[in-house]
This record gives sequence, structure tokens and C-alpha cells, in this order.
Amino acid sequence: MQVVLRYVLMVSFPAIEEIVGISFIYTIFLGAGVGMKHMEHMNIDLLIKHVSLGTQKILRIISLAGTAVFLFFVGEEGIGFFRESYTQTTTYLNMPMSYFYAALPGSAFIMLYYVIKQAWVLIRSGDAKAGVGKE
Repeated sequence: MQVVLRYVLMVSFPAIEEIVGISFIYTIFLGAGVGMKHMEHMNIDLLIKHVSLGTQKILRIISLAGTAVFLFFVGEEGIGFFRESYTQTTTYLNMPMSYFYAALPGSAFIMLYYVIKQAWVLIRSGDAKAGVGKE
């Protein structure tokens, strides 16, 4: 759209870059939440495949617990970024920068929800592969 406006209509609309930026940020962070829902994020399971099923379950629970702790701190720090950036505004749209930063804690807590849900399924079931893969 920017190319058409600039070279065909000879009009420039610089706010498009900010709109594209915020769209890109939300696409990435919310996409990470969808990936976590379906357990399609990067997973290195070389060790897990070569141990007993009981050990696999324990290792998966430890992995999910570590991920949950990490996501909790990302969400908590994201809230700090959100609060601190409210007074800063974007150049052309003059909207608070906190709208950009809201994607960070939002997606972290969405991912945390799915990690806890998957851990709960794994703990309650007897299957070491429960909670892994698409729902």
C-alpha cells in the first residue's frame, strides 16, 4: 500500500509503518501462543526419546515447569514495560507505546495458560505423551 501511495498517487502516509509494526508484533506474539497451544514450538527431545516412559513423563513435567516459570517472569516484566511506556507515544499516530508492549505480557500469559493446561493433562494421565501434540 505504501508503494502504491508513494509512487502511483504521489502521496506519502508515514503512519503505515507504525501500523505495520504493531501488526507484525501482535502477529508474532499471538502466533507464539497458538504454537504453544498445539505444542508446535521448538522441542529438543533427543534425551526424552531414549529413556523409559516414566522418566519421559518426569522430564516433560520438569520442562513444562521450567517453561511456566520463564513465561511468568516474561509476563511480569512485560507488565512493567507496559506501565513504563504509557507516557511515550508513537511518532505519527501519537498513540501510547504501551499498545506495542501489551503484546508481550498478553502472549506470555496466554502461553502460560496452555503450559499449565498441558502439564495438568500430563500429570493426571498415565501416558508420558499426554498433552503433547495437537488438541
